[in-house]
Amino acid sequence: MRASPATLFLGRAFILSELNLVSKLLNYRYINTEKMSAMSALPPTLTRLIAKVTCLLLAAASLPTQAQETKLLPALGEQTELTVGLGMTYAPRHLGAKEMRWIPFPTLSLYRGVFFLDTVRGVGAEYLTSNGLYASLAIAYDFGRSEKNSHWRPGSRKLRGMGEVKGATTANLLVAQELTSWLSINGEAEFRLAGHHRGNRYRLGLEATLLEKNNDAITLGVHIHAGDAQYNRTYFGVSDDQSQTSRFPRFAIQSGIYAYSVSADWHHDFDPHWTLSMGVNAMQFSNKARQSPIVERNTNVIGFATLHYAF
Repeated sequence: MRASPATLFLGRAFILSELNLVSKLLNYRYINTEKMSAMSALPPTLTRLIAKVTCLLLAAASLPTQAQETKLLPALGEQTELTVGLGMTYAPRHLGAKEMRWIPFPTLSLYRGVFFLDTVRGVGAEYLTSNGLYASLAIAYDFGRSEKNSHWRPGSRKLRGMGEVKGATTANLLVAQELTSWLSINGEAEFRLAGHHRGNRYRLGLEATLLEKNNDAITLGVHIHAGDAQYNRTYFGVSDDQSQTSRFPRFAIQSGIYAYSVSADWHHDFDPHWTLSMGVNAMQFSNKARQSPIVERNTNVIGFATLHYAF
């Protein structure tokens, strides 16, 4: 079963404050060797942590398993996989917002060998080995944030005077390593390529499969979210100019962790074609981020449900 488009949509909608989905909020693409399913500058400490995790992942992938050889996904594949769906999510209007809204959304995913085109993930390629190492690189789009209430992008009229965070083209790198049959570690980096200078964001997490039986799968994830100085200033800071044109006092913030989150997802296959996915994600802002006048709630919660059909 392919990664749940709704889960990835969530990750972006919540974590990035972008319904760019704009995703485990949640986001994330859970991968194992038998099944593929719905899975600038940082502080020195966090940089070293990410470097160590990356080394561990690569080292683990290099260890041979019994009667296994590392293999690449066939470059062009033998068939094209197409999935379409329709879902609904209930989410804050932007990161830290108190006001919530319902957002209907369509999904479309097209896979051929290592290549994919996805309404949420973007356009890219992925790599999977028999040792449980997964990596993907995609070009996507961040819709930014509006200073008005919007039906299709993050934003609120309460942000009037803050100025619009315009869209930006991004490169999204995801690396995951299966540690056991039920536990994986994953890291994600989203780099701004063009458009608004909104900075870069990073995520490090663990995902556990609590149940995988018959047609049902339940996963639980815990994650740490961080941004470079530009990203955190864009979504949590208030400059001198912004404080003069908005209702918010000046607020300065540097690079570092801005939130921690926990997510739970349930996927049910009715048959080889129809799948129902539901999930919830809770994000707790760090002490640094919650001091921002833009953050109205210390904890944001998002939920979603989607039904998709695989041809």
